[in-house]
Amino acid sequence: MKKAIVTLPLFAVALIMASCTPSNEEKAEKLVKETLKDYLYHPNSYEPISTEVDSIFVDITTIEHIMEISDKIKSLTFKINDAKEKIESAESSMNIYAPDGYSSRYSRGEYARAKKEREEAKSDFDKYTKKLSGELASLKEYAAKYHKGEFTGWAVNHRFRSLNIKGSMAIPRDMIFFCDKEFTNCVGYETEKFEEFANTLKAVDEATSDEDIIDYFKENMSLLDIVFNEVLGY
Repeated sequence: MKKAIVTLPLFAVALIMASCTPSNEEKAEKLVKETLKDYLYHPNSYEPISTEVDSIFVDITTIEHIMEISDKIKSLTFKINDAKEKIESAESSMNIYAPDGYSSRYSRGEYARAKKEREEAKSDFDKYTKKLSGELASLKEYAAKYHKGEFTGWAVNHRFRSLNIKGSMAIPRDMIFFCDKEFTNCVGYETEKFEEFANTLKAVDEATSDEDIIDYFKENMSLLDIVFNEVLGY
């Protein structure tokens, strides 16, 4: 009987300690809230809606590199296509003004101008093609590193609401955060941005050649992407 009297309080203490230990969801929400302080226009309006936590087995440090390289590939693909069009246009003009025994001074001048434009466009084409080859190699390298294969932390799918930039409306938003094992640090991405990253990663994994990867970017490249990358100077 004495043994039972001693054991019961110990069991109760264990239950109390377990109930005081924050869950992964609670740890994630606390860290996400702190992280969003520097991200939201009106941090005090932040209100969590839902949080889902899953284990991850990837190297999250590769995500930013892959996103940056993807932007560069989009810009280079656009520049290569632009150079091709300039080469074709210049060659068309050269055919029109091809010199012969009856060429006028104007025709010879137009031919020389078109030839110069073709050579400049060819130089750009070769330069951008070489850069693209390097970026594709880097993309495949980081994509391979992404698949770590061992537990590295936590993925937190988080829905919340906060006031918009004008402070007039609380808008529900979805983000995904990648946290370390101890929930001490995390980095977050808009869900749409991360889905774009995931689709790029899938395209690289499934590609059988560099052309397959380039085709993926051509098919998924918007005018907004091009303008944005041009502003960044890629």
